Amino acid sequence: MNNSFARLIDGMNATLRSEVLSRLDDEFARGQVFGVINLLNTFKVRADWSAGFLLEQLAVQRTALDGVAALMQGRPEAATLPALPPPGVPASVPIAELLAQRDSANRAIGELLGWLDAQRAQGSQLPPQVATDIEQLLRTAMRSELAIELKNSPRPLFAEMSSGSED
Repeated sequence: MNNSFARLIDGMNATLRSEVLSRLDDEFARGQVFGVINLLNTFKVRADWSAGFLLEQLAVQRTALDGVAALMQGRPEAATLPALPPPGVPASVPIAELLAQRDSANRAIGELLGWLDAQRAQGSQLPPQVATDIEQLLRTAMRSELAIELKNSPRPLFAEMSSGSED
């Protein structure tokens, strides 16, 4: 029988808590063990076996980029848009490819924001409402990506690491 990666990490954490912490009297050493537990929790949600949060990030980025493409469709300013990454994420993609796609979409969002600033500075014919809608889409994607990162990050064990005891 194979255990999932998350279950292996949970088992390591349980062993550290029940077998190692209970035998340590030194606060510094206990704080170090809590640091290892915190690191293991981070690995659990961000390891190569856990692609879920990357797929969530790609979905919010794609929504923003598709929204910009739709707003710019047929507009003369569309010819000056930075290149957008191609849509679609195959069902089973290596984590390295998902990371590359996420980073590519992040670059595209940054380039689009720069392009939008340049359009505004040059007095472009881009209607103010279209520019506002584009900026809103891009900033919403950035905020959503951050929210996904925070949702998929374990609660840090700072109090336990500094005191050497569980709260």
